[in-house]
Amino acid sequence: MKIIESSKPFPLRTLMVCFTIWLIATEILFFDQVRFDANAELLRQAARALRGPEVVVPTQRPAHSPSDVRMQQL
Repeated sequence: MKIIESSKPFPLRTLMVCFTIWLIATEILFFDQVRFDANAELLRQAARALRGPEVVVPTQRPAHSPSDVRMQQL
């Protein structure tokens, strides 16, 4: 078996091209995530506006409840 002793070093141009592609892809993914988060927040705000006033759950039992009504703690 013959071993090649004169192997060429990894070309710097190829390394630069790979790094540039990786950098562009990372930047695209980052800004896409930022845009997605902004859209999700706008959707949450719109959903809150469409629901109207929030329902308030009482934390204490009312003082004047009818005796035939059963109250359960959530």
